[in-house]
Amino acid sequence: MVNFSTTKALSTLLNPDKILPVAIIEVACTGGRTYNGYKRGGEIEGKERLREETAGAVFWLFGVKVLNKIGDFIGKKIGIKNLDVDLGRDELRAPFLNNVKEEAAKTAAFKFGKVASSAAIATFLLGFVLPKINHKITDMQRNKNKLKEAGTTGVKNDNTSSVAPANILGLAYPSMDSFVKKTKPQSLAFKGNNSLTSFFSTAAYNLENNAAWRLMSTDVGMIAGRVANSRNKFEAFEFFFRDTTSTYFYLLATPHVYGFMNKITGNTLIHPDALEVFKNHLLNSMGEEKFSPEEFKNRAKETPSNISEILEKIKFNKDVVTLEEFNAATADKFKEKALLMSELQPKMFEKSILSKQQVVDIVSDGWNTNPEFIKKALDAGTYGAASDAKKFVSRKTVEGIRESIDDFVNNLAKYASSKGVKEIDAQFVQNFVKRTTKLNFAFRLLGMAVSGLGIAVLIPKIQYKLTELRTGSKEFPGTANFK
Repeated sequence: MVNFSTTKALSTLLNPDKILPVAIIEVACTGGRTYNGYKRGGEIEGKERLREETAGAVFWLFGVKVLNKIGDFIGKKIGIKNLDVDLGRDELRAPFLNNVKEEAAKTAAFKFGKVASSAAIATFLLGFVLPKINHKITDMQRNKNKLKEAGTTGVKNDNTSSVAPANILGLAYPSMDSFVKKTKPQSLAFKGNNSLTSFFSTAAYNLENNAAWRLMSTDVGMIAGRVANSRNKFEAFEFFFRDTTSTYFYLLATPHVYGFMNKITGNTLIHPDALEVFKNHLLNSMGEEKFSPEEFKNRAKETPSNISEILEKIKFNKDVVTLEEFNAATADKFKEKALLMSELQPKMFEKSILSKQQVVDIVSDGWNTNPEFIKKALDAGTYGAASDAKKFVSRKTVEGIRESIDDFVNNLAKYASSKGVKEIDAQFVQNFVKRTTKLNFAFRLLGMAVSGLGIAVLIPKIQYKLTELRTGSKEFPGTANFK
């Protein structure tokens, strides 16, 4: 019998490196759009959607990784090193700048070129090549069907060629030659290697990790290609409407539903792996003792009443201070704890640093402020990346995980009070952890369901209705002969 773990299942759905979350949405998208296409345009449209969506899903699931590996292979062959070091940077982490000392600009430029090339290939294949192949297969199928209907073998159908979209949607589209010329990288002048490295580092990291940048680099070109290769202005409008509106359901619908449901139910939005680490830490800290809800909160974290005065003495730069400066400002009072806390992130330019959030934990008491525990929780919530000197984890992500731990304690105490629980013991904590994880799992599935329904059902129905209102026909615009 398979032992299902809600924690592991939710962790998989949240892991950006796992194929499953993307595959679930893509399967729903392919099935829904194929079915709706078949209902409207029969076998011809159904097969077009199946080919289009299957090819797109396969590319996003596997093609991007393959292109990345090919790029790394080429880079190693031409002597590029440190390809496994992330390019992201903020006040707490800058793995590339801290680890790559030689030929940094060259390495960053190559990584940028690798990612930009992948985006260009995706745009070209999915936006320009695939539509033409799809239309050609449809033309062949229609010719074959007409030959069968006519009972002949040599009649040529002159009405199946694609209509050139000279000015679809009121936009002028360039030829492929001019498109390629315009998308060639222009020469850029920089004053020095630091500027060059910074530019390529920022751009390459965002192209790899920032959803908005990925959208701009691939989807915009892909949508433009599909619109430009449409067979008439009505099909072009459908592609434009479908692909632009789908962006919300691909990128934002799931996290919006996930966050909204947690907010209205008072559940804690916390990574399940970090919560599992916290649960074990709490149980070890509590032992056999029992606490009232208020005592539980105080034992978890108790911030000194003069915290504002302590923080004013510390000279923060963008809410970050070096370990040396912190110890000097606090007369080495927290020296040992501060050293352990500074190890939550790699050194920045060979100096140990602390964030303001970490400083508050250092000067506070309680289970939640233990540096060894926080380190384990951060590693669990980032799949080991937080402690990897070569990986970039944003400050927002790290501080979000830490804040979610305090939120969990506050919500647990609030829930206990609402249920009339006078004493919180180990069993109550375990039950509340299970409740939190199960609700998060359910809300995540609900968010994915909303995304899938939006992409696979809602958008196609609206798309088809708009075409019907504009043309007065329910025909598939790719093959219809509108008057």
